[in-house]
Amino acid sequence: MRLSPEQFWTYSEWLFQKNGLRDGFFLALVLAILGFVIGYIVAVIKHGPSEGFLQVARIIGQLFTVDIPKMSFRRIFAMAKLAIKESIRKKVLVVVGIFIVGMMFAGWYLDENADYPARLYISFVLTMTNYMVIVLGLFVSCFSIPADIKSRTIYTIVTKPVRPLELFLGRVLGFTAIGTMVLVAMGLLSYVFVVRGLKHTHETVTTSADGTIGETSFVSRHKHTYTLNESGRGTTNEVKGHRHIVEKVGDKIVVKEPIDDLTARVPVYAKSLAFTGRDGENNTGYNVGYMSEYQKYIEGDTLSSAVWRFEGVSPSLFKDVISYDMTISAFRTYKGDIVTPVGGIIYFRSIDGNAETEREAFKVKEFQVDRRTIKTNVKGFKDGQPAELDFFKDIAPNGSFEVVIRCQDRGQYLGMAAADVYLRPNDLQFWWNFVKGYISIWLQMFIVICFGVMFSTFLSGPVAIIATISAIVLGFFGFFIDQIQSTNTKGGGPLESLIRIPLQTGSQIELDLGNEALQTAITKIDEQLLRAVVQLKNAVPNFDQLGTADFVAYGFNLFGGLLGRHLTIAFGYFILTSLVSYFFLKTREMAA
Repeated sequence: MRLSPEQFWTYSEWLFQKNGLRDGFFLALVLAILGFVIGYIVAVIKHGPSEGFLQVARIIGQLFTVDIPKMSFRRIFAMAKLAIKESIRKKVLVVVGIFIVGMMFAGWYLDENADYPARLYISFVLTMTNYMVIVLGLFVSCFSIPADIKSRTIYTIVTKPVRPLELFLGRVLGFTAIGTMVLVAMGLLSYVFVVRGLKHTHETVTTSADGTIGETSFVSRHKHTYTLNESGRGTTNEVKGHRHIVEKVGDKIVVKEPIDDLTARVPVYAKSLAFTGRDGENNTGYNVGYMSEYQKYIEGDTLSSAVWRFEGVSPSLFKDVISYDMTISAFRTYKGDIVTPVGGIIYFRSIDGNAETEREAFKVKEFQVDRRTIKTNVKGFKDGQPAELDFFKDIAPNGSFEVVIRCQDRGQYLGMAAADVYLRPNDLQFWWNFVKGYISIWLQMFIVICFGVMFSTFLSGPVAIIATISAIVLGFFGFFIDQIQSTNTKGGGPLESLIRIPLQTGSQIELDLGNEALQTAITKIDEQLLRAVVQLKNAVPNFDQLGTADFVAYGFNLFGGLLGRHLTIAFGYFILTSLVSYFFLKTREMAA
């Protein structure tokens, strides 16, 4: 997993500096104006210009003077209770049974030879749960109000006993409650499935004469080697993304449960990443031909280097040892020995450059996390002379320091991004990170329910399903629409592609209709259609960004700022859909 730059933003940065609040307000304003214009046009058709304006103004005024002030939580909970009973009557809890069956047979299809089985198991359960609860929220939310409208009981409900806003809130609360029950059951089953599926231990098979070096038995398609220290403790090497603690108890060597596979790392990232060129000059890093502006490369056997700058690192996070992780990649420019990893050196230095640690050589561990440590009392150089250094006094007196990496092998390159070197204080509990992953799934389900109930207030059940699915598809695959608009796509836009079908003209062939004005008009129409789709995409939630399965699967803690963003987005769409639903239900009330 490679973190993107926007995932470094804190909640306040996203809300104010990155214009999260401004964009949300602008979207709400545009939709409010659009809704008012559409409502006024409909009212004009029915009642005429002046009476139509009065009708729209009356509905808006009643929202703030009557419906919100006189809203009753007792009626909302009554409607929620009715929605729960209705969902149970429709046997929606059968989804849990389907999920259990999926868990029972999942072991047949999950690859036991996977390099990182923990990632595979966690990604499977989170993705499966995500899709199932979205489908659940889709079906329970889109048919309830249309059924009431079809039986005409909606008019009795909205005119006297229950206000339109209470009807929407009650339905959303009830459907969310039943979805939450299902999600909790799925979460408990998923956690047990992951923990039990990864649980295993080994026996010692071979040891050295003094018992400090040995090998474990072959279990779950892998084995480990280990080395014990003078006190009889140690860890195995990392295989399949985990290690084992090894202890000598009496005359017996005991291999304990796996560690590092179910983690919740709390990374401390650098504030910036800078590069130097072949002669030590400042540059932006080298591009080796990959289409990624996020990852850059440094050249081997030169002064080319990557420099991460950390700021405000508290000594309280680390005692005797500073733990850090690296996920560096390598790029080879010639054939030869492809077995031996590309080598590099790493060292820590003060901001002013007067103190630095000894340069430590390493071999790149591609496609895996290289866990490393450095002692707080370390050998190095101060003012150009060898010295014993105290890390937080000599290297980072105010919590700021730099990490420098260079490539040793001539003709080879090391690639890195800002998130590829980070400090690693104590990890948090995996179960809590797992719960936070399910909170993000719950938020997606909640948004789907809000959209489903909103569409069902003015569309029939099947059409509301199609509209909600369209919003979900735009939310998951909106990036594809951005790519189509931002690039010169072969085959043209939607209208041109539609014309090519009967003409049997391939996308690689220039479309020639014999009329330049007509082709220009088609191109302009396609541009406007794509622009409209992009705007529509921007109005629906980005489900792809709301997904956090990779954070949990790759062992990164879901930090509060990211969850705060997602909660704010969900709350914003809840307010938006509730207002749209209110006006449509109020219109039905007026019509009745």
